[in-house]
Amino acid sequence: MNEQERYDNLDGLRAVSCLAIAAMHIRANAAFDLAPWARTMVGSWTHFVYLFLMISGFGMFCGYYERFRDGKADVNAFYRKRYAKILPFFGLLILADLIIERSVPHLIEGLTELTLVFGLLPNNSMEVIGVGWTIGIIFLFYMLFPFFVFLCWSRKRAWFSFAVSILLCVACSLYFFTDRFVIEGFAPRHSFLYCAPYFLSGGLVYLYRNEIRTFVSRFRWPCLGVCVLVTVLYYVWLRTRISMDDPGPWMLAVFLPWLVYAVGAKSAVLSNPVMKFLSGISLEIYLAHMVVFRAFEKLDILYFAGNGPLGFAALWAAVVGLLILCILAYRWVYGLVSARVRKMKERG
Repeated sequence: MNEQERYDNLDGLRAVSCLAIAAMHIRANAAFDLAPWARTMVGSWTHFVYLFLMISGFGMFCGYYERFRDGKADVNAFYRKRYAKILPFFGLLILADLIIERSVPHLIEGLTELTLVFGLLPNNSMEVIGVGWTIGIIFLFYMLFPFFVFLCWSRKRAWFSFAVSILLCVACSLYFFTDRFVIEGFAPRHSFLYCAPYFLSGGLVYLYRNEIRTFVSRFRWPCLGVCVLVTVLYYVWLRTRISMDDPGPWMLAVFLPWLVYAVGAKSAVLSNPVMKFLSGISLEIYLAHMVVFRAFEKLDILYFAGNGPLGFAALWAAVVGLLILCILAYRWVYGLVSARVRKMKERG
């Protein structure tokens, strides 16, 4: 994202998304005694992954849309940066899994995931770093980004592409993801075509970013009211009418207003040092929170504060807190190693 076009509110959206997804996975993999409404609410946070995709789309358009469109993009540097951002930490998690599991299937899956192109597989649902499917989808978006620039060359073409992507998403749900084409248990969101509208929505917001800023800054509170309203409508009406595993394009109606608001408004809640810090490590939190959770599980201390709501909150805070410390330690070591490698190259 260009320095002159930094949208600090996106830090808050990233931070909330990764923390909510971590809470959802903890609830799904532990037997906490929560009220029905709490189980439902936390379970619905699985959909925050779609907000991640929208933010990724918007961020890529901010950073590279004009460069690719004007023919000024350095393709080699573009893809090297993508690998450098994802592979070191993701690779470390894969290595840890291979050491623990020591099985041929995990070796095959792990080596495939290290390429980062496993989103091209017919089914990229892996046992090695199960949440890594998102990396496969996002990296496939990186691979296809020049094509997305073509799809959004003009506003008119972008709207047409967005409409077609929604139709394809619906077709996936109603036709292609039936037993005629996929096995039982196939996760629709593991398909790139299914997720394409979310990436394109980020591109559309980018194309209208100036108008959005003007409008939202003028009508900030009504815009925030719309965001709150669509969120409430999701829980009281929409949630019971869509599948948790196959919401199709419906989550656009929930998250697109929030993305628009974040791009156009000034918010001390979404943009502050804490949110900026959490946003900076949101990818690592997303990828590694289940690794820390499994460590708590192995030590038989999941319910160290009880199995009620307070126990759930305490475990979530402990997992996230310990993970943050581990991420900071990793970055410190990685920084030292990187500096040493650079010095060796300079001497060589």
